[in-house]
Amino acid sequence: MQRDSYTITATRGYVQLGDTRLSYLDWGGDGPPLLLLHGITSSAATLWRVGPALAAAGLRPIALDMPGHGASDVSHDHTLDTIAGLVGDLITTLGLRELTLLGHSWGGATALTLASGDHPARAALARVVLIDPALAVDATWAEALPSFSAGLGEPASTGAVALRAKNPAWSEGDIYWKAIALEQCRRAQVVGFFLPAAPWSLVERIERVTVPLLMLVADPANSIISAEALTTVRAALVPGRDELVVVPDTTHNMFRGRGYAPTSAALLRWLAE
Repeated sequence: MQRDSYTITATRGYVQLGDTRLSYLDWGGDGPPLLLLHGITSSAATLWRVGPALAAAGLRPIALDMPGHGASDVSHDHTLDTIAGLVGDLITTLGLRELTLLGHSWGGATALTLASGDHPARAALARVVLIDPALAVDATWAEALPSFSAGLGEPASTGAVALRAKNPAWSEGDIYWKAIALEQCRRAQVVGFFLPAAPWSLVERIERVTVPLLMLVADPANSIISAEALTTVRAALVPGRDELVVVPDTTHNMFRGRGYAPTSAALLRWLAE
């Protein structure tokens, strides 16, 4: 794959929200806006392939550098309410309306927190998409911190070698942008997510979402959602409005490697409907 095949053509913007400056990539267009929230240790640029696909479908994709990632500042605290509040403030500041909010993993937890909370920006949401979201974090997540923090702050050239060896199914674009994201990512934000002051769960908040909801779940062997939580979620979804799809042969990184095509197809089908 040639380097120019994964060059990002989106426009970078910045918003100052109190003492936190957030950065985002905007692919433009006149269609309805769709805000993308990436997972922990990634960045807006890691959605290099998703953004153009959504733009081609007639939407205006905007990908946020989540706090402490990419070109965005670290948040002053790391609770989901704070992160969701910053996202809500961004939505209000940019004047987004009839918005589709899409979040993966940590971004999914943030999207669900906003969509089920009391921030005024909740009124701007038209649809919510959760991609293998983090629905709960407890003390056991501390065991995963060393794995997720590996490569943080290292030069992207070094990180790319490790990523390529660990993820042979990933495209060169996936490796390139993830390596840069790891170099840019600040450890404090990652630790704040994996080691919260108290365990939390969002499972029961699914029923508080009042707009159409799509949840795309990774192959059960690789999903971070427990079978018990998945059962609760299924029962809370509104028939005829909401949808839950398990995408076989995908990892938690559903937009990378072999998972990109089936995950994108399921997403674009639902958005078209």
